[in-house]
Amino acid sequence: MRQRTLLIVTAGILLLTFITASMIYKRNQAGHAARMAEQNSASIIRAHAPTLGSPDAPVVIVEFFDPACGTCQAFYEPVKGFLEDHPGKIRLVLRYAPFHEGSEKIVALLEAARKQDKFWPVLDVLMETQDDWKPLQAAQIDLVWPHLKGLELNLDQLRADMNDPAIPLLIAQDIKDANTLNIDTTPEFFVNGKPLTRFGFGPLKQRVDEAVKAAAGTR
Repeated sequence: MRQRTLLIVTAGILLLTFITASMIYKRNQAGHAARMAEQNSASIIRAHAPTLGSPDAPVVIVEFFDPACGTCQAFYEPVKGFLEDHPGKIRLVLRYAPFHEGSEKIVALLEAARKQDKFWPVLDVLMETQDDWKPLQAAQIDLVWPHLKGLELNLDQLRADMNDPAIPLLIAQDIKDANTLNIDTTPEFFVNGKPLTRFGFGPLKQRVDEAVKAAAGTR
């Protein structure tokens, strides 16, 4: 009986030690991410990044995203919903982190669509149909074209603009910035320059709500 009690107590101590160590590790990681963001604030937003919302919005959400990322797809509509819930108060900035196979071609498509002022309509369609053009976790540009019908795009011009030599340079800059900020998965969010302390929609919404409330209090 004493041996069993000793084993139970020992196991409890080990579990408590593990939980405490995990909490300390996560807190240290969050603190490190915050310091990295502060030290490298110029890497969070670049002038070339596509944006949605008022340029004067007091709350800026920056998302490093991969158009072929399933989690990015899941966050897409809810994040746009923030802008609808707080009109004029939030601006969304997208940075590219094309980590999936074939994603760089999808980014090139988006940048080409931007030349026709169709970036967001095309991205809406891509997010809605991601499962169709990303079989086996690899993006396939040939499967995207059927989904672009009805968007009034000049498809010949779109294909030509995808070869713009400026696009690989833009992608390289975003990847360099992602590396500087220690970003290796997507999506990764910054709200007014600060990273999330925990990943998830709940923590993101809480941070956004707090930023909106703080901005309202300063006016």
